[in-house]
Amino acid sequence: MSTFYAPELQLGALHYQLSEEESKHCIKVLRLQQGAEIELINGKGLQAIASLQDAHPKRSMLQIEQFVEHAPTVSLHVAMAPTKNLDRLEWFVEKATELGITHLSFLLCDHSERRQLNIERLEKIAIAAIKQSKRFYLPQISQMQRFDEYIARASKGYFGHCAPGPKMSMKSLQKGLPFLIGPEGDFSSREIELALACGFQAIDMSPFRLRTETAALLATTALMD
Repeated sequence: MSTFYAPELQLGALHYQLSEEESKHCIKVLRLQQGAEIELINGKGLQAIASLQDAHPKRSMLQIEQFVEHAPTVSLHVAMAPTKNLDRLEWFVEKATELGITHLSFLLCDHSERRQLNIERLEKIAIAAIKQSKRFYLPQISQMQRFDEYIARASKGYFGHCAPGPKMSMKSLQKGLPFLIGPEGDFSSREIELALACGFQAIDMSPFRLRTETAALLATTALMD
């Protein structure tokens, strides 16, 4: 059964019209015809089974037959400095979404090389990932913000860095707290001191030096356990 993203889907609706983009994929790419059974997800925990009523390539109309509500998963929040290479960042967004990340923030750090992002494109990648992986919640992807501003609003959490100093084991992570990942040049000494002063705990992620997106994915999987 093909899955389509339906952000305006509401419990109790009898019909739903796919967006032009999803209609085109339904009719032109998948070549589905009237009567075909379709799965809808709104990215907020609601799933529906529907049948294709009007196979229009720009505004396909569906008749909804069944709803299923899915409980939200535990908060899984990673805040990272985006990589200079966009392909690596997009790869992380796809894989982290498949694993169930709920919130992704982007940090502008002292050593950041990338200072702008196309959030809309990253959201499209996340939408494709929840459709492919049969996830029912779309992660919240936040605009880039300065490290100092993020830290000032956060109460506590974890972060990884390469500088020497006391660090906790990955096994000691508590679910629901954010994990900060720095840029390719690592967090600056000023940022490390600030994070510690604000209640963030340094984590020993690996004896080896990890790429930013690798460290972010490792943090994602660690927060799942």
